[in-house]
Amino acid sequence: MSRILRAAAVATALTGCLFAAPALLAQQEAPEYQYWSSFQLDNLGRSLAGEAGAGVAILDRLIDREHYFAAVVHREPGPGVSESHADWADVYFVTSGNASLIVGGTITDGEETEPGEVRGSVIEGGTLQRLAKGDVVHIPAGTAHHVRVEPGEQVTYYVLKVKQP
Repeated sequence: MSRILRAAAVATALTGCLFAAPALLAQQEAPEYQYWSSFQLDNLGRSLAGEAGAGVAILDRLIDREHYFAAVVHREPGPGVSESHADWADVYFVTSGNASLIVGGTITDGEETEPGEVRGSVIEGGTLQRLAKGDVVHIPAGTAHHVRVEPGEQVTYYVLKVKQP
């Protein structure tokens, strides 16, 4: 994907977040201002990489509010997990590495692990999208998705999860 298309994707995702933010913030106490430098976030991603095991996603929540949260996620090679969140949309901002994302379709062996959360190992009929540094992905609430990291790869990304009204 060209830099122009990536920049347009980032702008679109950020615009959506900016339009959603006032409504979300109005529903709860005003949060304290928070700032993380790129240096701090890179170090956090590296520290998570040191803790991650094969096929396991490890994350550190940066923000944890009632209607939204953000986290740094690191994944090492492995099959990953298929999932769908009835009430939560995800926005991924890939900061390093590569992975495969399967999005859409049906989780064929899915089980509800908690209300509105379905997990499984296989998605049938989804679309394969390769992910690389600089990519931004929006996954609407209720959409099946699965991040798979191939041998020799790793991926780190920020995820912003927004609860749908």
